[in-house]
Amino acid sequence: MKTVMHIHFWADIRNSAGSVEKVITAFASHGKTYRHQIACCVSGHSVDRKGFDLTSFEHHGVMTYPFIEDRWRNKLCNKLLGLGAFTYSSLIRIVNENRPDILHFHNLQEQIDAVVSRLSYRPGIVAHYHRHFMQPVQPHSPCTLVFLSQASLDYFWGAMHIDKPYRLLGNPLSLEIMALGPFSPKTQPVPSAPVTLLYGGGGNPIKGLEELLAAFARLPHGRAQLILAGAKLEKWRPIDIPGVEIVGPLSAADYFKWVEQADVTLMPSHYEPFGLIAQEAMYLKRLLLVSTSGALAEFTDDNCAITVAPQNVDSLHQGILRAIDMIGTAEADALITRAFERIQDFHPRNVVQRLERIYDDTLDGTV
Repeated sequence: MKTVMHIHFWADIRNSAGSVEKVITAFASHGKTYRHQIACCVSGHSVDRKGFDLTSFEHHGVMTYPFIEDRWRNKLCNKLLGLGAFTYSSLIRIVNENRPDILHFHNLQEQIDAVVSRLSYRPGIVAHYHRHFMQPVQPHSPCTLVFLSQASLDYFWGAMHIDKPYRLLGNPLSLEIMALGPFSPKTQPVPSAPVTLLYGGGGNPIKGLEELLAAFARLPHGRAQLILAGAKLEKWRPIDIPGVEIVGPLSAADYFKWVEQADVTLMPSHYEPFGLIAQEAMYLKRLLLVSTSGALAEFTDDNCAITVAPQNVDSLHQGILRAIDMIGTAEADALITRAFERIQDFHPRNVVQRLERIYDDTLDGTV
């Protein structure tokens, strides 16, 4: 059986709070034709005050190899002298010892050529672009590029030169959410009780919070409560709108508890390269309101969610009113059922099956 090593230069896989952390082991845990491994740069979990625990371990049954950055070398050679020195020597040792057939880089694509040039052999290379950065790069090494969606690919076409073979592959559902399974359906709320609306986009300016607050402020007093989750919400304090509660950054487990309590999950983004929050709501069987932006429009529509125009307060306000009136009805149940059926395409076993075909084509040179 061939082997693939998933390489993460940052992402704390023992704290599945962020979008990348949630999907790391989902990409690696359902392989059929490849033995999957993980190599991750350690940012915590120190043995003592002097060093990090670099002992290999199993994460959800996947062998994981911690490595560290040569931080003093980085500080001296790069930050002080600007030499652009390579600072991940322990990763090179791990790869040369294990000799995987495929190296799958999930971030820091600018480090790929430096890694490949230091190896004692030549594996197949897959460069995965999960997030949008200001100055993305394409490696010179022969490789296959993987993008989250057509919307994401369109962004990268405008941000960097692409002349390598590429494929589209959406994120799999996380193992944490698969373990939870779908929640029980929400029933029609008591007329006097406020409906719970959940927003998980934090303070990211593209997630639509400004329009959401304006739309929510128009609702009749006491009709709903709005829970704001996610990082970087500090700049929005204070929010002088009755019924708004800020819970801030949450672990994946704590966020899913809020999803269970919620009547409606909101994702009114200006633009999305993928849309993990929408994906999670669909699997957990919560009524979903989304904007028709970016990749959201590639896997959601009026048949499985309440859709609104991006950056449009009026459309969002009307969408929220429709969602509130729909809770617990046969119409809502139908949307939720179709959403759950549709999101099965992102089950880890289905995503990884497509991913392993990309590995085969990369090794065959037929991508």
